[in-house]
Amino acid sequence: MVFWKKKKKPAPKKDAPATNREAIIAQARANAAAAREEIGDETLEKIREALMRKENDPLEQAKAKVRAMDKQKVADSVSDWLREGKDD
Repeated sequence: MVFWKKKKKPAPKKDAPATNREAIIAQARANAAAAREEIGDETLEKIREALMRKENDPLEQAKAKVRAMDKQKVADSVSDWLREGKDD
């Protein structure tokens, strides 16, 4: 017996995933429309406004910038900042 030879896998069907994907997208759109109708336009608009206020908040923008930065540089900067505060 030869253990290092792999068995050939059958080629995946190209038509099946596309059809399945389209069905999932159609179902998701129907679910979103049903949820939108159930919640109501006023409530949805209130949620949208709250999210926009949160995104435009300077604190949230600063948090997003810090998350996007290199983690090691942030850790070094914070540790330096804390050390400076102890010296005072």
